[in-house]
Amino acid sequence: MPVTVTIFTTIAAVLNIYALVIFVRIILTYFHTDPANPVVRVLTSLVDPVLAPLRRVLPTFGGLDFSPVLAIILVYELASLCDQLAAGVTANPVAVVVSLVLGVISTILLIVLLLVFVRVIISFLHADPWHPLVYTTRALTDRFVAPFRRLDRRMVGTGEGPAVAAMVVLLLVFVLVSQLLFPLIQQGANAL
Repeated sequence: MPVTVTIFTTIAAVLNIYALVIFVRIILTYFHTDPANPVVRVLTSLVDPVLAPLRRVLPTFGGLDFSPVLAIILVYELASLCDQLAAGVTANPVAVVVSLVLGVISTILLIVLLLVFVRVIISFLHADPWHPLVYTTRALTDRFVAPFRRLDRRMVGTGEGPAVAAMVVLLLVFVLVSQLLFPLIQQGANAL
């Protein structure tokens, strides 16, 4: 096995592990862990230098910080590039950048769709509107549901007709964009 293959394979493995470290760090933020904990300090020192510049560039959407999502996508794309180089495939830089941008857009659409879906499920369960999960979900999704407010509230018995409509439209947009439009764009980028 040539040395370059070993190097690229090792870099890809380290990048995949680093993506998991980013994921663990983000999950720990939801559990109010002690910042003085040695594990938390190590994870913070490993992940925050990558997230800080991304947070400056990428705005929050509806109170959600998408910089970890972008970081994980970037790391996976770099790992994929290393795997391709290890396999002897020459990488098209334009295709790599296009793939990265399309992956970020697709992931953001999926997250918004899932949040609106959670909102609809919570409304069917008649959960306490002041519960932190319910309140946060509604606050995060209000911006996406607002264009559908003019719909008749009798559409769904819980008064979440606009959320159901938003979920259907977001699902259609996600499918159209990620399954039809993005593959065409990706083919065009690969042809360059």
